[in-house]
Amino acid sequence: MLPMPNDRAAAPPQQQLLLHLIGETLRRHDDALTIGANLEAAARAWLDAGFADAEEVDDWLRARCFEPRHAQTLEAAGITPEQAALRTRAGRTDDEETIACKFSRGDLTLEEARRIITNDFWNS
Repeated sequence: MLPMPNDRAAAPPQQQLLLHLIGETLRRHDDALTIGANLEAAARAWLDAGFADAEEVDDWLRARCFEPRHAQTLEAAGITPEQAALRTRAGRTDDEETIACKFSRGDLTLEEARRIITNDFWNS
């Protein structure tokens, strides 16, 4: 019998362990999941975005970056979770929040984030 297109094969044991570890990490962060979100689907999104280490996911969540695609964009730009955790009032809104959070909300561009991080580096 041929598998149906919607049939999903069980994930290999190592991937199941990663999904569990990332899921537990997400569970520890109140803001990481929207109400009614599926924990496994949220964990899989992080894994699919290339984050196969629960500690790294935790680093991004502590920086208040709750969307794996935004963490992926910041990381691809050379921005670390530690840098993304810098607090700023820059951007479209003047509330103080992390670079990661403001970038994720669309309140800060990638170029603005880079400028803030560079300025912090040279002035610290």
